[in-house]
Amino acid sequence: MSFTGTFNAGMSSIAKSMKNSADNYKLEGKIAEQKKIIKVLTKEITNLVMVRLEAGDEMYPEIMERYEAIQEAREAIEALKAEKKVTKIACPECGTKTSADMCYCGKCGASLRVVEEDEEEIEAEDAETVEETESEEASETAEETAE
Repeated sequence: MSFTGTFNAGMSSIAKSMKNSADNYKLEGKIAEQKKIIKVLTKEITNLVMVRLEAGDEMYPEIMERYEAIQEAREAIEALKAEKKVTKIACPECGTKTSADMCYCGKCGASLRVVEEDEEEIEAEDAETVEETESEEASETAEETAE
């Protein structure tokens, strides 16, 4: 076989390989499209079942068990949301109301730890005042009892 013949045979082989790769790539794209269709339809089925369950329809026991678990989880979420305390504090630099769990102001970048330390000091002072008041009341009660 001449050089030209060998070259043409090699090019033909490369061309077939490229065509096969291109065909396989197209097939992978079609497979991905079908998987998307399955995913969408599965989601639609789930939505239809949930609508029927929300309306009070009974389903197979396995489905009902899972639906009850979903309802319990929803109730737990609502209870946790009710417990959640979101307090706002004013930034000491710019006065912007910011969530108390933030370390820095979102507007000016100032540290909010100063505010927290001040709050802790106020709470400590309040606790001391309560203890002093209770001690004074106890002393007065003891004096009145002694008289």
